[in-house]
Amino acid sequence: MLNIFRRRAPGTFVLLVLLALHPAAAQKEPLEVHHIYGPEALDFSPELPRLRWLPGSEEYLSGEDGEDGWSWTAVDAASGDSRPFYNPGPLATALRERLDLSAEDAASRARPGSLRLSPAADRLLLDLASDLFVWSFDDETLTRLTRGPETEELASFSPNGRRVAFVRDADLYVVDLGGNELRLTTGGGENTLNGKLDWVYQEEIYGRGNYQAHWWSPDGRRLAFLQSDERDVPRFTVVDHIPFRPPLEVYPYPKAGDPNPRVRLGVAKASGGGITWIDPGLYGHAEILIVNVTFSPDGDVWYQVQDRKQTFLDLHRADPDTGKSERVLREESHAWVNVLGPPHFLQDGGFLWFSERTGFQHLYRYDRDGKLARTLTDGRWEVRSLNAVDEEAGFAYVSGTYRSALGADVLRVSLDGSAPALLTEARGSHRASFPEDGSIEHWIATSSDLHTPTTMTLRSASGETVRDLGGGDVPDLERFDISQPELLTITTSDGVDLAAMLIRPHGFDPDRVYPAWVHVYGGPHAQQVRDGWQGSRGMWFQYLAQQGIVVLVVDNRIASGKGVESTWPVYRNFGEQELIDLVEAVDWLGAKPWVDGERIGLDGWSFGGYMTLFALTRSDRFRAGIAGGSVVDWRAYDSIYTERYMSTPDDNPDGYERTSVLESAGDLHGDLLIIHGTMDDNVHMQNTLQMAWKLQKAGKPFEMMLYPKSRHGVTDPDLSLHLRETMARFILKTIEP
Repeated sequence: MLNIFRRRAPGTFVLLVLLALHPAAAQKEPLEVHHIYGPEALDFSPELPRLRWLPGSEEYLSGEDGEDGWSWTAVDAASGDSRPFYNPGPLATALRERLDLSAEDAASRARPGSLRLSPAADRLLLDLASDLFVWSFDDETLTRLTRGPETEELASFSPNGRRVAFVRDADLYVVDLGGNELRLTTGGGENTLNGKLDWVYQEEIYGRGNYQAHWWSPDGRRLAFLQSDERDVPRFTVVDHIPFRPPLEVYPYPKAGDPNPRVRLGVAKASGGGITWIDPGLYGHAEILIVNVTFSPDGDVWYQVQDRKQTFLDLHRADPDTGKSERVLREESHAWVNVLGPPHFLQDGGFLWFSERTGFQHLYRYDRDGKLARTLTDGRWEVRSLNAVDEEAGFAYVSGTYRSALGADVLRVSLDGSAPALLTEARGSHRASFPEDGSIEHWIATSSDLHTPTTMTLRSASGETVRDLGGGDVPDLERFDISQPELLTITTSDGVDLAAMLIRPHGFDPDRVYPAWVHVYGGPHAQQVRDGWQGSRGMWFQYLAQQGIVVLVVDNRIASGKGVESTWPVYRNFGEQELIDLVEAVDWLGAKPWVDGERIGLDGWSFGGYMTLFALTRSDRFRAGIAGGSVVDWRAYDSIYTERYMSTPDDNPDGYERTSVLESAGDLHGDLLIIHGTMDDNVHMQNTLQMAWKLQKAGKPFEMMLYPKSRHGVTDPDLSLHLRETMARFILKTIEP
């Protein structure tokens, strides 16, 4: 362990020697990087059960990982009585016989960690040997649904459980439980995707990792799907440099200002018979984004449209037989409108709807004609999710920042608009899992705060704890000396409160002077400071504190989570307001008598990497910085994310020029380490190479570390250990006296 504090008071060194001669009786071991990262890393989060509600039931499933795979138990929420959900033995036998698997492999595949169940929970969908199989729990039979060398993906049961939809070679298919297959679309391939999203739509609209672009109607008779035309979208190539003959990944990736995929919405009959294309009207030849699709209970298609720059969002209702469409409502903004999620339909034909029209996301009730009936929540806090609706009892259950933007509460909201009721008493962060339908008798809470490891409890509808479900215990934590993190507020010169977390060095002495390290992300609505258990991330900060470093994690106003209004200052101008806030926070830190203001470093990843580069080329407040996975010029990042905040390069050329760190590379102050994964398909390694070239041309020294085979995150255990050890060496080298 490298000691890098400065002495303040005379005689301190003698005192330390005397203390060393009389060690504490139960001295704890030093925390090392390999304890936190790598193949032998310890788990600093409690072990939690894997729970999910059975559809239409007051039972939930509890999964436990064992030597032979996962075992699943069905638990009655009211009584706590449990039973094995299914017997994996017959399934393992069937897999061994049908697929010629070893006994060990068959046993493992019969105990999957994620169950793809039919709506009635009487069948299990399996993806084996590039084909789809269904296992019936009732009669313990295994049915092969597909045959062939092609891979089926994005498979899902119909609501009645009689069919399975899937995508093969970019076309949409259905197959019944007898294996009778029907192709619903044609023409799928490299330039046309049917029922499957492309990279930018899954990353920026429907959710990272979610490529699903087809949706069943409630009666199982139809499938709505998106067709994506990729012909005009520029391709990007990612290279795996490790094999002697490097394979190439070539995929459509629209950068800011590039052509987006042209997307249209179709409805196919599950029994065949052609496709109805939905006509959104209104927009002529203007580029549009289709950002959400769902069916109402009566079978109409409801979908949402945004313009390319995302300045409005229109909710439409369409007839699935004729394709005729009408706009129900529009959300607008002077800046941008975020994707708001689907409407939740009510029995009277009305629906619940999210809107950020006040600067904070809240829940509203509309009638069947799209007229506002009442506001269900309001105030300077935001509702972040709608968990469940119990119409019989007259309540909606939501999660939001009711008491603090640093935490998350679960609330019960009356559908008549009366005041919400808080269901989570303890402060901190609470997530909720509710039964999928029917009346709400119980729900599951996952709770923690900054100092309390995560626990799970079963709650009644009114929030009382019924029983503990697990978590809370982190045995390995007791091995190490921990500095308690502190949540605090830093007030800027214009009166804005910035949330921050401070960790003092172990054995903190206010008469000494310590170096400091700051961690930042800084992007819109992306908090790093939370009143929740941090796990291994928090232990990395503890490791730095153990080295004698003051650690500060700070959110600028853009990242604060205090409603969309807090992010509006970033519009058309990334970086500048964020840096003003960051520098004021660092000035606050450097003014502390126990912090050396000349030895403060900074790191961040992704947007945080951009902020690190922006800070080191626009400010002289930092001795050193580590920028990982960084955007260096917003013309190099994807169209949908970037244009939401910056508009297009043609519309905002000055903004793109002004916010580029490439243009200011020659003004680099301090030591710099740049890190990137060579196969990053999100923020391409091209960004780091462009920055390196600019720094070299300007004669600026810097360090760089690349991680082969790694994407936007470095996840290989060996490489993640190397990454953190590299960061630790750089930090200790650059901010020591």
